[in-house]
Amino acid sequence: MIDASGIADRAKKLQASAGRAPTADKKKILDALTPLVEKTGDPVKGKEVYVKNCQVCHAIEGQGGKVGPDLTGIGARPKAEILSEVVDPNRSVEGTYRSWTAETADEESISGRLMSESQTSIEIMDATGTSHAIERKDMKSLTASERSVMPEGFDQSMPQEDLANLLEFLASSKVKH
Repeated sequence: MIDASGIADRAKKLQASAGRAPTADKKKILDALTPLVEKTGDPVKGKEVYVKNCQVCHAIEGQGGKVGPDLTGIGARPKAEILSEVVDPNRSVEGTYRSWTAETADEESISGRLMSESQTSIEIMDATGTSHAIERKDMKSLTASERSVMPEGFDQSMPQEDLANLLEFLASSKVKH
């Protein structure tokens, strides 16, 4: 006999792990930018866009930051999926790339990726790639967000040609070593 409550629980977990559907606003942006995935961009110019906008947080082929995921091999995914991740980074957030905020006893607020934690301290890497070690005795609170460490709006801060070139560059990284 099938346990309906067990199936329902498993379905909820699976749905949560798959991410949410894009909001109406994000869907509208994605629909408007979708023609870029059919366009052949310039990967050399795309690398320049990547270095300027993405490399501080992401690495490809061992070059770049550690705040966001390593993008080596991302080109094995369809360009439409890559575009979706750029436009809506909060659609599906892996636990290790969730944004955390630590409030210290002296009212300082530090946000970023939780890199490590122990009984006595935590380490948060902020968006600039700077690591902050905080003693637990000096913390007022530590809060996890449902949001990604990747900020939204990159798609709106650059010309569409740059975005097409960036997609072409990212699509060229097809093998993870």
